[in-house]
Amino acid sequence: RWGCNLSMHRKSERLHFFDLQGFPGGTQGGAIADSLAQLYSAVQRVVETCRAGENAGRFTVMIDDVSLLEVAANGSADDVLDFLHYCVTLTSEMNCSLVVLIHEDIYSSEDGVGLLAHLRYIADLVIKAAPLSTGLATDVHGQLSVVNKGMLIEQRPAKGQKVWSFHFKVKENGADFFYPGSRH
Repeated sequence: RWGCNLSMHRKSERLHFFDLQGFPGGTQGGAIADSLAQLYSAVQRVVETCRAGENAGRFTVMIDDVSLLEVAANGSADDVLDFLHYCVTLTSEMNCSLVVLIHEDIYSSEDGVGLLAHLRYIADLVIKAAPLSTGLATDVHGQLSVVNKGMLIEQRPAKGQKVWSFHFKVKENGADFFYPGSRH
């Protein structure tokens, strides 16, 4: 039903896209830390500009996906974590959100477990999409779990729900989300 015209948002400067291959050293063998520092500087400029521009208000810095940062950093999880810590600091100073997409299947090896664990530790909200534990179904394509760790800090666990579970069905131009068992 609903869609989002990303081209229109990009033209109106409500969406900014950074291609890692466009930063010197990213995937071309330059200095990794310098490349991520340049990327951070570019993100910082956009965030500061958006705070003062006509589109001022709440906004989100989204990284899709963190494994590409690790590729750009030639596998250096420390450089990626440094970059992400700078982004967390920026978003807390500028009152915006940071969203990082993680493909858990990429981090199933022991090498990536440290990065994944660290990202889960610093996250306020963890959203995990997975196939159904019971296998394939025609009317449900997967399950989504949402853990709001920030709510635990703000309230006692007994007052607010901290974990939500949904099922989803992928459609041509989006997805439907619903509570388990609410569809027949």
